[in-house]
Amino acid sequence: MKKLSINYFTLRVISAILLGTVLLFSKANALHFVVIVIGVLFIVPGLLAFVNYLLSAPEKRPDIVYMFAGLGSLLFGVALVVQPEFFVSVLMFILGLILLMGSVEQLVILLRARKYAKVSAFFYLTPLLLLTTGIIVVLEPAQFAEFISKLIGAMCLIYGVMEVVYWIKFKRNVEKSAHVTEAV
Repeated sequence: MKKLSINYFTLRVISAILLGTVLLFSKANALHFVVIVIGVLFIVPGLLAFVNYLLSAPEKRPDIVYMFAGLGSLLFGVALVVQPEFFVSVLMFILGLILLMGSVEQLVILLRARKYAKVSAFFYLTPLLLLTTGIIVVLEPAQFAEFISKLIGAMCLIYGVMEVVYWIKFKRNVEKSAHVTEAV
């Protein structure tokens, strides 16, 4: 059996571009809808596991842990559906942290790439915009949810596109040095 290999660069770029597109071009309640969909995705398997445990014959029942896991999933899903505003704030905070981590990663890559190629100041604008956006989102996740979701969408799109630009620009130099290859 072949081992599945995942190209994390491609996964990162596609995820950033898809998330950015959805957040940027969707209606105002996009985040609420995302949270409610996630809630339903917790409710369905939780309900199935819980009901399956209750309906199975006592001698064929799985461990009681499965019932509690199903019940926990069900209750968490209901909480997501009933209180999407709270979870939108949590989601915004997490997305802000992701932007912070992505911007720091890009800054580190650019700083390392300076040893092997000329890096213009233009390339530092994107990570600094990402860093600023991430800080705003982390500090005020609920206050600017709609605006920030559009801004995060734009920043995620820019992040994904700039990752591709960095890859194209620095590919020649990356092949020359194992140090930069590890960073990219």
